[in-house]
Amino acid sequence: MNKRINVILSCLAIIGMIACGGNGDRKKESNSSTTANQPAASAEAAMLDFKSDGSKGVGPVSVVERKPFDAQLANKGLELFVSKCAMCHDFERTLVGPSLDGVVKRRTPEWIMNMMLDPATMLEKDADAIALSKGFSSPMISLGLQQEEGRAILEYLRERNSAAK
Repeated sequence: MNKRINVILSCLAIIGMIACGGNGDRKKESNSSTTANQPAASAEAAMLDFKSDGSKGVGPVSVVERKPFDAQLANKGLELFVSKCAMCHDFERTLVGPSLDGVVKRRTPEWIMNMMLDPATMLEKDADAIALSKGFSSPMISLGLQQEEGRAILEYLRERNSAAK
């Protein structure tokens, strides 16, 4: 039964992305073109585009290393976002969950990672997550993400949010 529900939900996510003009046709970029040829100042600025102060949340992630933007990781994050997140989250509007427009400016990368990796603990113990959840009828469910997958989605969020500058 769960497998059937997952198949149905995946199909709905794909239909939703097509209907909403998702990023399915986004061009893939190589990591070497984004950081290797950039001046040091640009690479340094790319490391600072996360919110650096504030709550880190509650969960398995206490530190996210600030690194230059990684386009290959962001491409993997896009694929994961489409398959695991896009049914509930968008950038232009609120769906089942909040809009993710500007999320890397509002929340620390540690908070975002902890929310993706262990939403149950965050919704039980983190004051910001508890307050945010009060505006939505359904709590965020566990996506079963590994830490590397969460980091890839975070890199996609970073790219998507910096593109709106």
